[in-house]
Amino acid sequence: MKAPLSLHGRLAALTIAVVCVPLGIATLVIYDLVTVVSDTMDTALDVQVRVLDQAIAPDGSFAENHLATLPELVRPRPGWGWRVKTPRGEWSRAFPAGRIHYPIPHVHPIDGIYSGYGAANSSEALHVRRLDRRLMNGPASVTVIAPSRLIDQPMERVQRSVRLMQALVLGVLVCAMALQLHFALRPLRILVKAVARVRSGEAQSLSLRQPAELAPLADEINSLIERNKAQLETARLNAANLAHAVKTPLASLVLQLEQEGASASSRALVEQISAQVAHHLRRARSAGGLGGRPQADAHAVVETIRPVLVRLRRDRSLEIDNQLPASCLVAVDHGDLGEMLGNLLENACRYAERRVRLQAVEEGGAVTLVIEDDGCGIPDDQKADVLQPGVRLDEVNVGYGFGLAIVRELVELYDGTLILADSAELGGLRTILRLPRPAASPV
Repeated sequence: MKAPLSLHGRLAALTIAVVCVPLGIATLVIYDLVTVVSDTMDTALDVQVRVLDQAIAPDGSFAENHLATLPELVRPRPGWGWRVKTPRGEWSRAFPAGRIHYPIPHVHPIDGIYSGYGAANSSEALHVRRLDRRLMNGPASVTVIAPSRLIDQPMERVQRSVRLMQALVLGVLVCAMALQLHFALRPLRILVKAVARVRSGEAQSLSLRQPAELAPLADEINSLIERNKAQLETARLNAANLAHAVKTPLASLVLQLEQEGASASSRALVEQISAQVAHHLRRARSAGGLGGRPQADAHAVVETIRPVLVRLRRDRSLEIDNQLPASCLVAVDHGDLGEMLGNLLENACRYAERRVRLQAVEEGGAVTLVIEDDGCGIPDDQKADVLQPGVRLDEVNVGYGFGLAIVRELVELYDGTLILADSAELGGLRTILRLPRPAASPV
């Protein structure tokens, strides 16, 4: 399928077409100038042909005394020549030896006089005008020769001037085209950047101060953003209503199970239901719309969580080495980022011997957070399993195995990735969390 032509391509093609018009007109003008100069020369030569023709008597004799009106014959200039042929003989003056060609059909015929072209033995180009006529006693001809440079030199000067003018006009038009492409499409480039800012959460809507052609588009995009926000708020409201509707029956069920002395597995199932409800409510809260992408500082979130985790693991003198930059911004809700990092750090601290390390790397439009510990790690064949809901590799610690699964789903909500690997330096688990970053926010 043929790709559509870009706006740059369309404007360039249109401009080229517009440029070709004056260039074509200039070419036609040059051709017309050549014709005018050639016709002027032919007119001057035809006058001399007529004078020579009038000097021919009906019997073919040539009256040279009739040539007083031709001052050119007194002192002929180089390259000029005259010749008359009749049945009575031939008369010539300064007629150069060489070759002459008369195209058929005749070129520029005027009252029987036509043009020819040739070259003298000296290689000088010749322009010829000739008249053929028939006398009572046979054919006669009158030929006048002039050097072609009398036509070519003026034309070369004219052509140089016209070509120079064409080059100047072409240069001006090309510059105008470049400026047109730059300034005409600049509002589109600005609009694209504005849409990107809306998507990254830096702006809530597009400015309506647009060119007349783009204002309706900006208005439609803003309407789409508002509609998206309204639908999102409706979904969040429904989720909140669902939470209130389910919360009371679940609480009553937990109380009843305790009163009836239900088994631990039954209570665990109810707690699992509560965790699932809370989890999906968080997903509803995290699902951002157009113009609603938040941002949070990963360094600040870790600094909030770290003291709590250190106190919980004080029996092992655990060190949490936060090497994240002081301002490590990601395009994630603050609460969601806290839940992601909280779960990942809790798992790392649970299995670490003495050290947990956090680092960050900027990769284009994303920030990669790396959490490593010096624990025993996870076997390669089990790394994918621990990201599934309800799966635990140990059965000693309290919990139901939803931490990493929740992190994975939250990461996917923000178009991020979560990868479990081995730490080459610390020897334990290496968790790679890749999240989008706000526009123009360096790590």
